[in-house]
Amino acid sequence: MIKILELFGGIGAPRKALENLKVDTKSIDYVEILPHAVTAYNRMFDHLYKPQDIRSWNLNVDLLVHGSPCQDWSKNGRNDMSTGRSILYERTLEIIERELHPRPKIVLWENVPGLVSKRHIQHFNHYLSTMERLGYHNYFKILNSKKYDLAQNRDRIFTVSVLGSESFAFPNEIPLTRFLNDYIDRTVNPSDYVLSENELSLFFERDGQLYIRENNSRGERLVEDGDSINVEFPNSKTRRGRVQKGIVPTLTTNPHIALYYDGVLRKISPKECWRLMGFDDSDYERVATNDMPVTALYKLPGNSIAVTVLEAIFKALIEQKILVPSKLELIC
Repeated sequence: MIKILELFGGIGAPRKALENLKVDTKSIDYVEILPHAVTAYNRMFDHLYKPQDIRSWNLNVDLLVHGSPCQDWSKNGRNDMSTGRSILYERTLEIIERELHPRPKIVLWENVPGLVSKRHIQHFNHYLSTMERLGYHNYFKILNSKKYDLAQNRDRIFTVSVLGSESFAFPNEIPLTRFLNDYIDRTVNPSDYVLSENELSLFFERDGQLYIRENNSRGERLVEDGDSINVEFPNSKTRRGRVQKGIVPTLTTNPHIALYYDGVLRKISPKECWRLMGFDDSDYERVATNDMPVTALYKLPGNSIAVTVLEAIFKALIEQKILVPSKLELIC
């Protein structure tokens, strides 16, 4: 059995990944401040956790997984060592150093690639040096979920810190076996997910085929069955109109993504967002009751971690015997 602590736990992607691997898992605790995320986690995993602020918490664990807020590490984000939401990773370091005895064998941190940009690299280096001082060896790599059998173009940096002398190798890539058409919810009524007039203005028909106007040098592009399209209009730098073949762009907390299949153009649905993060329909259906706002059903997966990438990392840790048999019991 593995005992796991989830900080900034969201909707429980690490727990879901371990369950998919059929690893006997005990959740020591789960810490999340957003009420809708806590409600979703409780419904999916039959718990009664309450919203908790990581800044006022402590407990002992074996495996710690955290994905502190990433907004300030984005290209347009702002942060320094004393302000901003993303700086909450400091609280994780404090918990590991002062409150977890013994310290976890494995600490996994997921965040956006902007964390290792020139603008923010000092924060990442601070994290690494602190973990080294606490006795950990750090291994980090940017992984894309489309390289781990999930039809979403989602780059994230994963840092695996191992307490002790063992070395860790990140898992090999896994080819896609399911493409966007395999994630489409065929029960959706397209009239419930119509594009706005502004979004529709990007598209036009020619000779019975659908095209989109792109805001780059190509000018226009044919849209084919099974394509997804970014239809966001936040600023001039965004590549609105960008067509993805068989996958979707990175899901956000408010995804502006259009899908085109069987001659139908519409917005992506919340259930499809959950599927494209690696969650099952049963997970979605347990969460999507009448008291859960549609906005939350979009936001929750956008804030989560790609389940298939976590599965690959956890499987590699097991196969490399970093998570040792005495701490794990695989369910046959």
